Amino acid sequence: MTLVAPHGGALVDRITTDPEALRTRAKALPAIALDARELADLELIAIGAASPLTGFVGRADYEAILAGTRLADGTVWPFPFTLAIGDDVAAAPGVQLALIAPPLGSSAGGSSGPSLLSGRLWGVLTVTDVYARDTERELDAVYGTRDPSHPGVAYTLARPARLVGGTVEVLPLPEDLPFAKHRLTPRRLRAEIEQRGWKRVAGFQTRNPIHRAHEHLTKLALEVSDGIVIHPLVGETKSDDVPAAVRFAAYEALIAGYYPAQRTILAAFPAAMRYAGPKEALFHALVRKNYGIDQLIVGRDHAGVGSFYPPLAAQEIFETFPRADVGVAPLKFEPTFFCRACDNLASARTCPHDKGARVELSGTKVRETLKAGGHLPKEFTRPEIAEILRAHYAGEPQGEQVPLGHQREAAAAVATAPKATAGGFILWFTGLSGAGKSTLANALSAELARERRLEILDGDEVRTHLSKGLGFSKEDRDTNIHRIGFVARTLAQHGVGVVTAAISPYAETRRAVRELAEQRGITFVEVFANAPLEALVARDVKGLYKKALAGEVQHFTGVSDPYEAPASPDLEVRTDRESVAESVAKILGVLRGKGLIAAAPLDAHAGANGKSTHATTAQA
Repeated sequence: MTLVAPHGGALVDRITTDPEALRTRAKALPAIALDARELADLELIAIGAASPLTGFVGRADYEAILAGTRLADGTVWPFPFTLAIGDDVAAAPGVQLALIAPPLGSSAGGSSGPSLLSGRLWGVLTVTDVYARDTERELDAVYGTRDPSHPGVAYTLARPARLVGGTVEVLPLPEDLPFAKHRLTPRRLRAEIEQRGWKRVAGFQTRNPIHRAHEHLTKLALEVSDGIVIHPLVGETKSDDVPAAVRFAAYEALIAGYYPAQRTILAAFPAAMRYAGPKEALFHALVRKNYGIDQLIVGRDHAGVGSFYPPLAAQEIFETFPRADVGVAPLKFEPTFFCRACDNLASARTCPHDKGARVELSGTKVRETLKAGGHLPKEFTRPEIAEILRAHYAGEPQGEQVPLGHQREAAAAVATAPKATAGGFILWFTGLSGAGKSTLANALSAELARERRLEILDGDEVRTHLSKGLGFSKEDRDTNIHRIGFVARTLAQHGVGVVTAAISPYAETRRAVRELAEQRGITFVEVFANAPLEALVARDVKGLYKKALAGEVQHFTGVSDPYEAPASPDLEVRTDRESVAESVAKILGVLRGKGLIAAAPLDAHAGANGKSTHATTAQA
């Protein structure tokens, strides 16, 4: 049995065998600068990772990809590798162009000029096509949206619409590239896999540090494979993703301590993120064939961003192509989590307990916790990994943990945190009566008193002064929430930070309020104050829950009336386990991460210490 065949049948190699001749020829050619994504695409093409591509796509392949997710010859390919050029570049079929990477810190342009020659020469493009980008079709075909808040859409809209296609010749890769010892080309990785005698090879794509749930999934893959390639992406990502240097320090520490050395390979994948969801999941699988990987772990929302893609879309796209056309089997594991009740890692298939027992933190929540100075629980990540991440967010030097020469990359992430804006926003608490919404709102206001004033719209007060006479039918509850949303939008549009504290039990109504705010350009942050019913009963000084459970109080949310918990809030705080200070710290982290408050933590802690003794709030 041999390794899986490269995509398209043959491994492309566009590295020149005569670099001096290529450099000499390039000196006489007009030069264009590639941006970070184009440079990453060029590297993938050169080393054969993007086989069968031999260069940036021409018009025929571009049109075929947008029309049917295939190249013009019928080979499955999810999105076009395009090279954008300015109107000042004299390009025509047969013309050759020198491909330049601008110096670190300068902008890439797609236009020609002498200043670009100070950058590093990477190769030469022989032009076959010059054509116009069909922007709307490309956005629809690749990202499934034209929303400029999507990072891939924003990138595409910012690039020139004039495209050039053609084959490339590339110089040998520079020896000082980041993670050079892990930057295994497909040919080198295939040789390493064959030397180890692996036949069934699993791959794990990641752009985040590996936490315990990821570790569990990779080890499940090891149970059904001869070996696994941990293959983190090291190209361009969003500014709020953990920098690659910090992630690699975490990968090296984790693999050294917890993976079998002879069955694990750590290699760098030099692609840039497009955040294209299902199309990018397909891309990640196809290019892994070129590295000798025939199984790829594909999780929920693989390569997604925000809420642009359904959770299972990345797995389901593989079902739309014949297996022979893809050639890589997606490993579709259920998302896993640590269950405190089970005292083990589990999934929804194996765990009988409710979500309240789970330790689940998204990459976003990890960043927010660390930025706020919080600590990651050991059930979520290994302590040594948590320490690497904590040190990064604290701005401490990583020393030998970060690959030599890349400490600056890790440190730079601290300096690039979003800056605070004076604009208004809405922080929308939702949760059952007594879950601590009002307590947290008041503590948050006290914490930020020295920076900015917050206006609190409390559910009790709104019902008294704005919604007097409304009952507790679904229609009346919705009316009340829409009134709160209207007042919040009006205040936020005038630069006020607004915090709402109302049960807001219906998901559709909360979604509508959010959409109305975001349509006006108002940042909306949903925080789920979560506590199980038994905790709310225990802290209910008025005894309303007991009366509701006994049938003495009607239309009580969470007992006799429904409460629809948020499926994906911006932040969830567990008020039965966390102190007010801990929950407020998490919320501050979210606000800082979105640039809504100052990046530096304040030294005031008024009203944010000790365990919560939340008062029961009325039914909003």
